[in-house]
Amino acid sequence: MLQKAPIIILGTSFLFVLFFVCTCFAEKVPKKPVKVSLSQIEWADQLKKREDAVEARENVVEVTEKELESLQKELDAKLARLTTMQIDIQEKLEQFKGAKDKEFRNLVKVYSAMSATKLAPLLNKMEDKTVAKILRAMATDAVAKIVPKIDEDKAVRVSKLLGVLE
Repeated sequence: MLQKAPIIILGTSFLFVLFFVCTCFAEKVPKKPVKVSLSQIEWADQLKKREDAVEARENVVEVTEKELESLQKELDAKLARLTTMQIDIQEKLEQFKGAKDKEFRNLVKVYSAMSATKLAPLLNKMEDKTVAKILRAMATDAVAKIVPKIDEDKAVRVSKLLGVLE
């Protein structure tokens, strides 16, 4: 820190002397009007027009950036709302599926308690996929008693569906 002080003082002194010499010299030099050519005036005019155009573009860019920031904030807020809605819908769907599964399990319990001769006519009236789903949920020994009581063609179709894993 101490080593820099002489350099700063020397630099400041130099600038002071230079300023003093320039001001003294400037007072002794007669001031003449500056001569400017027509091409220099045109060039300066073009330069001024370009500066104005650049400034106008910068203003447009600034306004556009502000609009984009505003739109980005709005988009972020909408995305947050949509995400919240999606989570709510997913939760409600899970609740619905749980309730539906519970109802299906209760129905399987009721069918399992029924005799094969009483259950077979009901199953004969249902779609093959539904019958296969019900039989899949039942105990194997109960299914073994029910399948022979179902119509022969339906039993074959359902058995094929039961053999295919979901």
